[in-house]
Formats: sequence, structure tokens, C-alpha cells
Amino acid sequence: MNEQLFADRIRQALESSTERLPYRVTQRLERSRAQALARIPQPAVQPGGVTAVAGAVAAHGGAGGPLDDRPSLWIRLASTLLPLALVIAGLYGIAVWQESQDALDTADIDAALLTDDIPISAYADRGFGVYLKNTRQ
Repeated sequence: MNEQLFADRIRQALESSTERLPYRVTQRLERSRAQALARIPQPAVQPGGVTAVAGAVAAHGGAGGPLDDRPSLWIRLASTLLPLALVIAGLYGIAVWQESQDALDTADIDAALLTDDIPISAYADRGFGVYLKNTRQ
């Protein structure tokens, strides 16, 4: 949503709700506003009739100058892509590690089968499971 549109909607909601406020609250708000406006420092007028604030904005190139609080495009792009790249690299690293662990587990099973006293054909025999159960008891 556009920020200006959002601000306009908030302003409209606040203005519509002020009509329903009691008179005493409205008077207190007006006094508070007047006090706040009285505390705002008045901008110094430079020779030529331009205020100091307007001169500073004009000197820095208007809204796109250093007074603009938005970070540059490169910073916004880097702050978006860098975490994404880190997540992708992490997932890739986990996948590689998991694959190497699977290979090591398979190698351990193969080594155990090849170094065992029982021939490999015995593992394919249907009665081998019964033989294992009987020898364990």
C-alpha cells in the first residue's frame, strides 16, 4: 500500500472521530496544540527572503538529497539478497553433509558385511532371520 494513501486514510479516520469527542476534550486538545506550536523554533530568514530550512533543502538537491532517509537502491538490494543467499548456501551445505553421511553409513554397512564370518548369500536366505532369532536366545 502506498504510504501517502495510508497516511490519508489515517488522517480521514482521525478527522471523522474528532466530531464525536466531548467539548472539554476538544478544548484541551486545542490548548495543547497551541502550546506545541508555540514551542516550535521559527526558521531564520536569510537575505533574499528564503528560510534557512528551504535553503538547505534546495542546496542538497531537494527530496532526493542527503535529507532523504531512504537507503540507496544498492543497500536495499543487498539487504534483501544477502540473507536469501545465506539461506540457500546453508541449505546446500546441509544437503552435501547429509549425502556424505549417507555414503559413510553405506560404507560402514558394506565393510561389516565383507568382514563378517557369515557368507553374503546367507543374508539373502529366508531362514537366516529365524537362525538369528534362535542364536540370540
